[in-house]
Amino acid sequence: MRKAAVIAALCILCGSACACGEKPAVSQPESKAEIVTDASGKKIDLDLTTMSSTMIYSTVSNMMMYPDSYLGQHIKLEGQFSVYHDKGGDKYIFSAIIPDATACCSQGIEFVLDDSYKYPDDYPEEGTTITVTGDFNVYDEYGFKYCQLQNAAMTVSEQ
Repeated sequence: MRKAAVIAALCILCGSACACGEKPAVSQPESKAEIVTDASGKKIDLDLTTMSSTMIYSTVSNMMMYPDSYLGQHIKLEGQFSVYHDKGGDKYIFSAIIPDATACCSQGIEFVLDDSYKYPDDYPEEGTTITVTGDFNVYDEYGFKYCQLQNAAMTVSEQ
């Protein structure tokens, strides 16, 4: 019995000594992740347009629940154009409404284009599918925290 225990211990020691080499037993190919940029050449950190509807819904929900984790990230998304007139602040709020897989729980992300865009002349009709890229930001208004894409660019998607 003692002899079997000594042999087992030696086998374990030999096996672990052989595993300590400098080179891995199986070589892994180097990962060459493609860097995706927007029309201006800025790197996109999070591209929701390449995700499944379930992943988009989960990611957007996570963005709403934990916005600080996304601050400053350059994000690309696709959704239906929507506009809201805030009479209290006398301003228009633009957003891309992103439907979920079952189309029951749509979520919207506000975006802010530069001042050269004038509403309604430079904006599509409500419900038009758009693609938006911008820098994720959070702001407080009326005692609530809101998420938005600043420095945004919008294009009408081809359908």
